[in-house]
Amino acid sequence: MPRIVSDSRFTNAVQNYGWWLIAAFVIAMPFGKGFEVPLALMAIGGMVLLAKEGISRVNSGNMRWALILFACIWLPILTSMPDAVMFEPTASTALAFMRFPFAVLFAVYALANPDHRPKLFTAIFAMFSIVIADGLLQAVTGKNIIGSPMIADRLSGLFYPKLTMGLWIAPFGAIYFEKVRQLAKTSRYGWAYWLLLAPYTAVVLLSGSRASWAIYAVSMAGFAIYLYMTNPQRSIKKYVVILLLLAIPMGIALDHYSPFKKKIEATEGLFSGDYDKVNAATSIRLPIWVVALKMSKDHLINGVGPRGFRYAYPPYAEKDDFFLKMRSDMGPNHPHQIFLEVLVETGIIGVVGYFLFLGFLVRLTWQAIRAHNNYAAPVGIAVFAAIMPINAGIAFYASVLSAMTWWMLAIFFAVLMTDKQKPAID
Repeated sequence: MPRIVSDSRFTNAVQNYGWWLIAAFVIAMPFGKGFEVPLALMAIGGMVLLAKEGISRVNSGNMRWALILFACIWLPILTSMPDAVMFEPTASTALAFMRFPFAVLFAVYALANPDHRPKLFTAIFAMFSIVIADGLLQAVTGKNIIGSPMIADRLSGLFYPKLTMGLWIAPFGAIYFEKVRQLAKTSRYGWAYWLLLAPYTAVVLLSGSRASWAIYAVSMAGFAIYLYMTNPQRSIKKYVVILLLLAIPMGIALDHYSPFKKKIEATEGLFSGDYDKVNAATSIRLPIWVVALKMSKDHLINGVGPRGFRYAYPPYAEKDDFFLKMRSDMGPNHPHQIFLEVLVETGIIGVVGYFLFLGFLVRLTWQAIRAHNNYAAPVGIAVFAAIMPINAGIAFYASVLSAMTWWMLAIFFAVLMTDKQKPAID
């Protein structure tokens, strides 16, 4: 997309400095809901741009795709509202989602200048490098740079007192290592940048979140495919050597780190065939999933409404349910698996929309890979890893994951069509 010529001072300011506001999202991510501030400002900026510049950009190919994907998720939310078990949280979710298309429009203007894309990737790389270094400091000393401790032998880092660090950094692996790839090409010994794989991977593992392990595995598998398809020399041997050089010492180090060993031992229960061990390995997910399946049968068409699972939970649970012992009138916040969450909260309509969303996303990402689009492709991979059907971490309709997803999608659609016309190869 070429730079947009405008007489508006606001539009020109967005095109010159708007990428800073997009970057502010990752800078604010460890601080509670701080990321909502730059995202809200992006949405407001998108509304102002729409008022000043009209619908010319809304009619562009990238915005049309953005609106199609948005409709795949948002329309099922609307259809769930008439008989939602708890109207207020479902309605507020539908209302909150409406800010995302405007944030995408803001990014389309802010990243119209191709010079801003490497700057944005550098900002993401720098912020995540700080988060990783801080996490390693906590793993070694027990406290991070601001004195926050680990929680039950798990890294919390700058995200303390929450244990969400792994879930935040895992999907960003593809974006982070795209910047590493670009840096590795800058000098003869640039390959040394690939050594950053070791600390990044170690912090994901030491976060203790098995959901983040799965997200990271998918993100890096997608990145490996991207590397293979976009590298004309396809020097697989070099990457295998780098991986072995990193994996062997890191494996030995982790094997001597007792908190990680305990997590691995608990994870082995997944393959035991014993209900109690599998339940423990999934962090007591099995009864939640059973309730979700029962609930979905009674609300098959349009679900119980996003964020309504917890309120509809009690009648479907067993008498000795673990969660009802803590609070008898409410279950866990969500089903802890995205496919089940979509099924139970928006029904078959939501499932169809969700898989259409994923299908379009994979198709566009694959086109970006084939076009050697070095910005859209890693971001598309990161989005898929974050919201894949088996993700058992953060709720799909919750503010954290929806904000993360649509912030990445804003970047994705801002750089997608331009690079389709002229590949952005660094």
